[in-house]
Amino acid sequence: MAIDRTIQTKRSGSGATMDSLKVPDNINEKLSHNAYRGSGTNAAADEIFSANRYSKQTRFGAADNRYEGSEQRMRARRDNPVDDSDSFIPKPDPNKKAPDLLHQGVKVGSAYVERKKVIIWITVALVLLICALLFLPPLMNSTSQETKVDHDRNVFEKMGMTEFKTYALSNYSVYNQEAFSSEKNENYRVIEMTVHVQNSSPFQVTIPQYKALYVSNKYDDRVCYVTSAQRAATKDGEGKVVGDVIEGFQGKDVTVELMINVANMTEEELDECVTGMVLSTVGAKKMIAKNVYVPCLPAVLFVSNAVTVHLDPVN
Repeated sequence: MAIDRTIQTKRSGSGATMDSLKVPDNINEKLSHNAYRGSGTNAAADEIFSANRYSKQTRFGAADNRYEGSEQRMRARRDNPVDDSDSFIPKPDPNKKAPDLLHQGVKVGSAYVERKKVIIWITVALVLLICALLFLPPLMNSTSQETKVDHDRNVFEKMGMTEFKTYALSNYSVYNQEAFSSEKNENYRVIEMTVHVQNSSPFQVTIPQYKALYVSNKYDDRVCYVTSAQRAATKDGEGKVVGDVIEGFQGKDVTVELMINVANMTEEELDECVTGMVLSTVGAKKMIAKNVYVPCLPAVLFVSNAVTVHLDPVN
């Protein structure tokens, strides 16, 4: 089909045809000229890729100044490599709890015991030791060699029966008032029993008085009183009677005095009455410092069967 030249001429706005199009003469001038200067990004790119303008004065020079010496540090790490396993220092975990030392095991013998239990045992042992030193009483035991009956004692030498009974109630440990039923001096026997007291604590012990803790029912109305021989020696009640004093870690022989109504008693009954008794201290205390005392538990004495008493003097 032949092309209608008339139609092509009408469609072209200027009457030009395809054959008439040509490249402008100033195209090379326009392409060589950088007319796009409004972009900051392109300006930065020009600075980076321009061999003549790249220096520390560019926009990236601040980064170079901030990390000055990075090349030297990198070179030093390359020349002197460090083992990571040795140089690694773990950071503490804020959520990790400290190990509970009280629940760690402690080897006791061939077994492991929780540390908390060991501490409790040691604490209890120390508390018991302190309590024992402070409050436990001394040990007492009776001996037969020095026990004797004072047959010549006249209990009414300085006072009558009524006055003597009143004095005994005020100064001695009276066991039974009914035992003071006779007004005859020969119906009473005063027994001086030697007792050894051993103080196992480092504190001084003072025993002001003794008493009968137990007497057989058969002889309940026969025991008049029990007292310290030192207290019994002050018959007029004059002077201060301290009692028996035993120093720390020492022993001492003390004398305990008993008075028994022996009216119508045989020698065997008197011996049975004495050896069946249980004595104890009264008001014992320990001095832990100067003028500072703490009470201690009563010391108990079971009178030994080896103790022998005689109703009448032995020739």
